[in-house]
Amino acid sequence: MKLSLVSLLVLLSLSSCKSEYEERLEEARVLKESMALVEANSSNYEQYDLYNEKKLLEDEIRFLAKVSGNEKLFLKEVYED
Repeated sequence: MKLSLVSLLVLLSLSSCKSEYEERLEEARVLKESMALVEANSSNYEQYDLYNEKKLLEDEIRFLAKVSGNEKLFLKEVYED
C-alpha cells in the first residue's frame, strides 16, 4: 500500500512540473511581448536602436526555438498566440 501511495505522489509531482520546452516557450512569449512594447514605443528609440533592440529579441527567440528540439513548432506556438 505504501509503495503505491509513494508512486502516486511521485507521478503527481512530475506531472505538475513544467517541461524545459514549456519553460522556454513561456520565456519566448515574454520576449515577444517585450518586442511589442519596443515597437509600441518606437518613437522613444532612434531607428538604429530600435532595429538593434528588435534584432536582439528576435535572435533570443530563435535561439530558444533551436534548443527546444522542434524549431518550427516552437516558432509557430510563439507567434500564433
